[in-house]
Amino acid sequence: MKRVLVVGAGIQGLVTAAREHLSNNQVFILEKRKRIGGRGTSEDSFGHQLEHGPHLLLKGGELHTMVKKVSKVKPSLRPIRPHKVHIVGHGMLQPLNNPKKMLAFKLGQDPVREQAIRLVSGWGQDIPERRKALLKGRLCVVGEGWSGLVGRLASTLEEVGVPIQTGMKITEQYDGGVITSKGLKIEADIVRMCDGKPVGDPVKVSTLDVILDNKPLKDLHGIIKGDVAILNLAAIHSRKAPGMSHFSCIALSGGVEAIEQLLDERVSGWRSHIITKRQNDSITLTDSRGHLSDGVI
Repeated sequence: MKRVLVVGAGIQGLVTAAREHLSNNQVFILEKRKRIGGRGTSEDSFGHQLEHGPHLLLKGGELHTMVKKVSKVKPSLRPIRPHKVHIVGHGMLQPLNNPKKMLAFKLGQDPVREQAIRLVSGWGQDIPERRKALLKGRLCVVGEGWSGLVGRLASTLEEVGVPIQTGMKITEQYDGGVITSKGLKIEADIVRMCDGKPVGDPVKVSTLDVILDNKPLKDLHGIIKGDVAILNLAAIHSRKAPGMSHFSCIALSGGVEAIEQLLDERVSGWRSHIITKRQNDSITLTDSRGHLSDGVI
């Protein structure tokens, strides 16, 4: 048995800790923030779970498999349907009712739809597994939000005796342990750095999550224009703002302004129906590895 210190209580850190525990090591976790989950979690606002932009869980992927393994209750998942995602000026992402367009799409002769699929499946990253999953109905919205996934991992670790200490910032690492900002010396045989620092150049995006008290898009799952995507999580999963709209939006360029411009164009008067909102003018999506939240593990 080795003493393993995991630095960071985001998704990568929690899964790393679980794996180290399954390897019969003594594990403990340090997190510099007061909250765990990092960028892969959600926060309650006026009774709604707002995330850092849209998160789609790969059903059958590594994170989904790990959560099912450690939790007795399966996460509630509902897939985004490409034939319910509208590309402005081009039609549905998957044109099921138009055989000619569908054939062109399958033959790879529709660059607009290819760009849109890459946007929704990997938020601009070329991830073949997620592209295939989108078309097969395996990219899903999590009903309890990503905080639900984080909570299940954290509670399982707590049950098996893996402590998570928040508000602990590492200032120095040495051969045999670390030193915290409070001068505390923590010894460990292995230190796993899962603090979210990018490898190479970070890829930055802008996000906006907003709850509206009406349903202007009805049962439409999303709208795409260029490199801006608006997903209506409430239309995808019945647990997300029932009877209302939960727009989770992302812009690869152009900032939050680009998102708001698309909302102004396609959802007239949306500002007067806002219950709550949360935005990130610039947040790290990924780094040189090209992984998303459920791929870094």
